[in-house]
Amino acid sequence: MSLTLLQGFVLTAAFLDVVIGAYVLTANRIPALLPVLWRDRYEPRRYGWAMLLIAVFAFLLVLGQKVMDWSPDLALALVIPMVGCIVAAGWLSIPTKPSPGAS
Repeated sequence: MSLTLLQGFVLTAAFLDVVIGAYVLTANRIPALLPVLWRDRYEPRRYGWAMLLIAVFAFLLVLGQKVMDWSPDLALALVIPMVGCIVAAGWLSIPTKPSPGAS
């Protein structure tokens, strides 16, 4: 029961990431969820794709837990795209612009 509740929280967070990522990609601006100092350091397109990749990672994580009963090999094969999504999202999340206080 607790695993199902945890999966619900993960899927809710993934859905929020999809909404934020889609908003950033369509509006080409980062929402006011981040503080102003951090918002100025990110490129909107990279940030939007990072949010979508984090959502894909979360969906694959829950899917891997669900298919573990049917096919452990398939669940193990889902680890490769999960690692790829989280590494790519981390790379896209690196700020590309210097901080405003840096010279």
